[in-house]
Amino acid sequence: MKAALWGVLVAGLLSGLAAAGPLPAQAKAVDSGAWAAAPNLLEGHVGHTATLLNDGRVLIAGGSDIHGVATAGSELFDPKANRWVRAGNMISARAAHAATLLADGDVLVTGGQTGLSIFPIQVLASAEVYHPKTNSWTSVAAMHAVRRMHSSIRLHDGRVLVVGGTNVATGSPLPAAQQEQAEIYDPRSDTWTFAATGLPPLSAQAATLMPDGTVVVTGGTTDTGFATTSAEVFDPLTNGWQPTTWPMATPRYGHTATLLPDGKLLLVGGYSTQPEISGGRGYPNGELLTTSEMFDLRGNTFVRVGYSKIPRFEHSATLLRSGTVLVVGSAYASDADSQIFDPKNTEQWASTGLTMDRYLHTATMLADGRVLVAGGYGVGSPTTTWIFSAGTGSSAPSGFPPVLLALAGAVLLALLIAIGVAVTSGRFQQRRRRGIAERDSEWIDS
Repeated sequence: MKAALWGVLVAGLLSGLAAAGPLPAQAKAVDSGAWAAAPNLLEGHVGHTATLLNDGRVLIAGGSDIHGVATAGSELFDPKANRWVRAGNMISARAAHAATLLADGDVLVTGGQTGLSIFPIQVLASAEVYHPKTNSWTSVAAMHAVRRMHSSIRLHDGRVLVVGGTNVATGSPLPAAQQEQAEIYDPRSDTWTFAATGLPPLSAQAATLMPDGTVVVTGGTTDTGFATTSAEVFDPLTNGWQPTTWPMATPRYGHTATLLPDGKLLLVGGYSTQPEISGGRGYPNGELLTTSEMFDLRGNTFVRVGYSKIPRFEHSATLLRSGTVLVVGSAYASDADSQIFDPKNTEQWASTGLTMDRYLHTATMLADGRVLVAGGYGVGSPTTTWIFSAGTGSSAPSGFPPVLLALAGAVLLALLIAIGVAVTSGRFQQRRRRGIAERDSEWIDS
């Protein structure tokens, strides 16, 4: 009888928990990982490039100092020794340039400008190559057009496609249409050729190499300052551009584009524009974006996804091995939270627990899966570096939160102990009463 009562009480407690339904746990898409401060850079770098070399080291090249003056200084980070060492200086000081790892392990640096916040500023067409084996730089053929803040992508055949960032140079022999064309560099012949026409004259667009070898260029701003919703695809086999059949969900420029493991593109942040009428004419009115969207080239569709709640511009977005994306920094949020975007939970952005006053920095995936964040504008940022170690990427358990389950377990245990004590006490009292009665009856019978 007592065992049955015990079972009824336990079942009642569990039934009560079940009847209440699962309480909502705090939403968290992924294990947010951990940050650790890394050794400081040897000198400040803003608007620089960071390239992962074949031997696992990271090359930081150029950029500007905190005063906006471009530097030719370069340095190398060795993750195994956890230290920075000086690399050979570039031939030309440059910031806002592009860097691409070539098939032979060398690094091609193109374009840029002689400063970020000083005047006059000269935009460059020159290019040079870093040789890790000799820690030296050599000049290579210059681009046809001057470029800054452009995209540079190594194609599957080893050539390098350069897109955007053009400035019509005073006295240039090239017409404006050619100034705005994409170019292709062939390392074997050290020559530049214009890519096919068909790419609209845009700047601040994002270019991404796709698994099939094509390059998708998204967004950008026109020569009138308006953000666009266009997206074009470059096919190296035909040397041709083809527009996608669907526009982007939001016109944007200055965004990041990250290729996800499932072949979709994640676009984050940037600027959008709305027309503002003045004197009968429309002028672009800039709007910082907290939105993101995903593009599926196979279906030619753009779909809006969750809000990060932080206006992102001149930030970084890095694909982690878990398939999630680490987003760091912003030019317009001095304490921007570093967040994780999970494609499996697009409505939630998980905090990594570290805010940064940082933009125009670099974020580089190391060979072991960690992410090195280095330099950039912001209080204390030009010389500081951080390393992010991703978590397991497992989703938070559904149903009852662990804390509630632990509490319920403790209550249940306490209740069971109390019941056990009560039952034991009852049996002892019954024994005492039964013993006295037996003795009394014995005494009576005797």
